[in-house]
Amino acid sequence: MPEPDLLVTKFTIPPLRSVLLARSHLLEVLEQSRSVPLTLLSASAGFGKTTLLSAWARESTGQVAWLTLDEQDNDPTRFWTYVIAALRHGGTPLGEAAEALLHAPQSSLLTSALTSLINDLAALAQDTALILDDYQVISEPAIHASLQFALDRLPPRLHLCLSSRVDPQLPLARLRAKGQVVELREPELRLRGDEAAGFLKEVMGLSLSTEEIGRLEQRTEGWVAGLQLAALSLRRHPDASAFLQAFTGSQRFLLDYVQEEILEPLPQGQQRFLLHTSVLDRMNAETCQALTGEQASQQLLESLERAHLFLIPLDEERRWYRFHMLFREVLLARLQAREPEQVARLHREAALWYAARGLLHEAIPHTLEAGDFESAADLLERWIVPQYWRNEFHLLRRWAERLPDAVLHARPELSFTYVTAVVLTSPRGPRTLEHVEVSLRQTEEGFRARGDRVGLGAALVVRAVLTSHQGAFAQAFALGRQALDVLPEDEIHWRGHALCLVGMEAAFAGELTRAQALLRQGLALYERAETLPGTQSALATLGDVCLDQGELHLAARYFRQALASSEAQRVLAHLQLTLQTGERETYYERRARYGLAQLAYEWNDLDAAARELGEALLGPSEWRHMLTGGVLLQVRLLLARGAAEQAREVLADLAVQASRPEVLRELQMCQAYLALAVGDLATAQRWAASAAPEPAPLALSRREEEALLLARVRLAEGQAEAALDVLARWQQEARTSERQRSALHLLVLGALAHQASGAGPQARATLLQALRLARPEGYQRLFLDEGQPIASLLQTLLPELREEALSAYVRTLLRASRSAQAKPEALPEGAASVLLAPLTPRERRVLQLLAEGASNQEIAKALVVSLATAKKHVASILSKLGAENRTQAIARARARSLL
Repeated sequence: MPEPDLLVTKFTIPPLRSVLLARSHLLEVLEQSRSVPLTLLSASAGFGKTTLLSAWARESTGQVAWLTLDEQDNDPTRFWTYVIAALRHGGTPLGEAAEALLHAPQSSLLTSALTSLINDLAALAQDTALILDDYQVISEPAIHASLQFALDRLPPRLHLCLSSRVDPQLPLARLRAKGQVVELREPELRLRGDEAAGFLKEVMGLSLSTEEIGRLEQRTEGWVAGLQLAALSLRRHPDASAFLQAFTGSQRFLLDYVQEEILEPLPQGQQRFLLHTSVLDRMNAETCQALTGEQASQQLLESLERAHLFLIPLDEERRWYRFHMLFREVLLARLQAREPEQVARLHREAALWYAARGLLHEAIPHTLEAGDFESAADLLERWIVPQYWRNEFHLLRRWAERLPDAVLHARPELSFTYVTAVVLTSPRGPRTLEHVEVSLRQTEEGFRARGDRVGLGAALVVRAVLTSHQGAFAQAFALGRQALDVLPEDEIHWRGHALCLVGMEAAFAGELTRAQALLRQGLALYERAETLPGTQSALATLGDVCLDQGELHLAARYFRQALASSEAQRVLAHLQLTLQTGERETYYERRARYGLAQLAYEWNDLDAAARELGEALLGPSEWRHMLTGGVLLQVRLLLARGAAEQAREVLADLAVQASRPEVLRELQMCQAYLALAVGDLATAQRWAASAAPEPAPLALSRREEEALLLARVRLAEGQAEAALDVLARWQQEARTSERQRSALHLLVLGALAHQASGAGPQARATLLQALRLARPEGYQRLFLDEGQPIASLLQTLLPELREEALSAYVRTLLRASRSAQAKPEALPEGAASVLLAPLTPRERRVLQLLAEGASNQEIAKALVVSLATAKKHVASILSKLGAENRTQAIARARARSLL
């Protein structure tokens, strides 16, 4: 976003009235709150949050950066660009590198920009407070997540202050428990008796008796806006006692007073001026004149401010103003009731004024409100940045959703950009994926009719991603192949996507050599296009391929390179094309984490495996099953720690939540594996008898895991020859596709099967072959997971070894085996929190309410559910945390960093 597009009024501290109510005790609280990372002012409109913060900002001893938020800031790039501008305006020269990352031609990771900004802030020489006012307008989850990321890493010299009409989506319970937040809410912000008297007398110029002030304070319950509205009405009543006798004091009643007693007495010209300018979020004399024709707009604005008619100045020069939110709502309602035919005209005039000055962020919403969708589409096409990946996709999606389908479909480029925005931002809006797919198909037809090969290929890639979201992976890969055929050879970005799609198809099918070649081609194009998320996805997938090929160290290098594309690994920027369902903004990062967890486990570094797996599994419960190998690694890690019962509980809970058939199938396999590991052969046999062959060609890894488990069941039954028959069917396929890792597992199980059948020499020869292949990459759990049978076989093989390196490798395995069998390890601190059955989003909300001391009835009210449903949620939480009561549940949740 170029600097001229930024509205300076948004990061200007609002001026104070010439007569201001002193609230020294609250100012002192704010000043002392600098010692904690976050101060939160959370209360309904009209409780004086902005005025209090403005007064504190002017008296504060440190630097203060101010940002007033609005609806248009619901895009991560725009939001953080304004934050950087506010910090600079507040006297802190920083953020050049962060801003460059936010607006780079490639789709930069948001965490890269935030990390750069945090590093700049860490170097501050002076304490700085960043005030974000009106945070309740932010609804974009990516912004909440990015703010939490920044808050968790806030440098000691920066203090964040949020003002909001609702609680922000931040981990407030955890912050409270750690003493990292100071909160001012309605009880603290309400005017006390002496403050109410001072406000009415000094600010509003009323002379009332102590009894009358007390009655008014009681009726308004200390609500500042309510007192102001009542005072304005009182000015017209010579008999204050009679007025107060009839005054009910409810907020809704006060709003009625705005219409009946504040507006009605005004001259018609002022009424008209107020009503017609109410369509504006912010105004100056020029915009007001454009809408109303009033030549003396500046003088009128100043007179309305002096009359305390809820007009708030936004700068020291008194050029820009905005209405109090509640007052504006009343004006808009009155305008709609009195002059409905004027609403669209006023919005059109506002749009023309903003568009003529290049302020498209402000112009577009007015065209939409006016219902002038053709003009809105024109402005959107002007607003879209030519460098495609620099667009603010969250805003684009919201605005384009309001256009009729006919308008969108008549503009192929705009329609395609909108559909891409939908895919990239994963909305839960009014349009379903089916509607979007229809739009995308029509866009494809438009590109095809015009002979636009790049546009058509791009549309095919986006539809492939959209199709994969619905679980139709075979169709998605077919679309990737079509895109590769259509796209010109010299096109780099979309061709890179298509190559990686086809490479993933080859990987799923077990054609690893071909997959690696395609993915490397795609990676090269991503790097040429400087598309960081694409680069990350290709690297993570190459890591998976190398892992399957048995090249563990090369896989680790690819996984680490994937993570190195962002120094911080929690929030990804809006561009993240992925082939799986789940949290797309973190998918490839989690894939890399999961890959590193597999490697750490294989190298018997269980602590590192638990840490990496914990990072990978943060998210929707079903997402973890879409990873290669599924949840089996989680079960194996728990078994290695001696936590078989916990593994059983995890699988049972996930099975209840599973909705996709392939997920349930994998869970059932894991349950059978666990049963066999703890000696429950009957359960494993029932699984073996019921598991039908997997027909899907994309399920190669799962089919192979099932075959390995079936071989283990046959071994446990004493049917060694049957086990060898199962393994033989897979050994040739593993060699053909160069899946070295699979070949190693087959060899180890084959050695055990030969040993069980009495063929000792063949068992040792098979095991020796596995050891020679496994030693260069440092495999350990490959052998250790087979327990005492493989340890015994290794012990008999050791005297026959003549190679020192191989003998040392076997001795290492035997030491690790003795250590593992001697005593089950305890889970490291924090690991249990990610390995327990996960809480649903609703249960996490209930857990927060429990931590705040809410009763079941209060929980039901907060969630707008029945009391029985609230009790059910609480019971589920207690069960998942293994707690007997609320107190124990809260303690265990805090120990696991769930609060």
